[in-house]
Amino acid sequence: MAGRRMPSGQRRTQLVTKAQEAFLEGGYRGTTTKDVALAAGVSEALVVKHFGSKEELFRQSMVDPLLGMLNEVLHKGPPVGVDVAEHRQTLFDFYRDWATVIRTEGHLLWAVLREAQDFPDTAATIAGLFRTHVEEVAAMLAQTIDREQFREFDMEVATYMGLGAATVAGMIGGDPESFVNQIVGILFRGVLTPAGRIDLDHAELPSNRAALTSAKDPRQPKADVV
Repeated sequence: MAGRRMPSGQRRTQLVTKAQEAFLEGGYRGTTTKDVALAAGVSEALVVKHFGSKEELFRQSMVDPLLGMLNEVLHKGPPVGVDVAEHRQTLFDFYRDWATVIRTEGHLLWAVLREAQDFPDTAATIAGLFRTHVEEVAAMLAQTIDREQFREFDMEVATYMGLGAATVAGMIGGDPESFVNQIVGILFRGVLTPAGRIDLDHAELPSNRAALTSAKDPRQPKADVV
């Protein structure tokens, strides 16, 4: 079998793409280098020439893209807010973005995690990424939150809960933004002092400005009670 001749880099990219499709469908143990070769229209020998083994092919087509994606999304946020309103908004923005990643790329994450028996180092690396992220967020919060606005709470537990909720939001149907907004609101209010809740209620967040205006402006008509 001989496929159309391509520059080496282009061929390698094609093989990575075809391998990812094959592994997503058949899993690591259910996919062979021959399957990838057939999908790409090349010889199995060419696949082995480029990657050396099925294990390396899986790492380059599945593990490396996943770790790159996780590093990018986890290390870009959440930024530190300067007041209670900005803290809430930046956390919402980060968890919304994470839910979106799960919605669009979660199939890759689950597919790699399913192969933990064959790739325990990868599972450990993913767990380490999340652990490092949670520790960094907790450290940022400890340095920036105003103790008059926030009560004592376990910042690492709260961050894990936010990530878990955002992951669920990305897995369920519909737009994850509303789900994330509700969950972040519940978690966030749970760690505020009464003074902090008042400050948040008066903040002009894009997500609640209209609702606050309607609720507090006596000129706004009230909804009929039925």
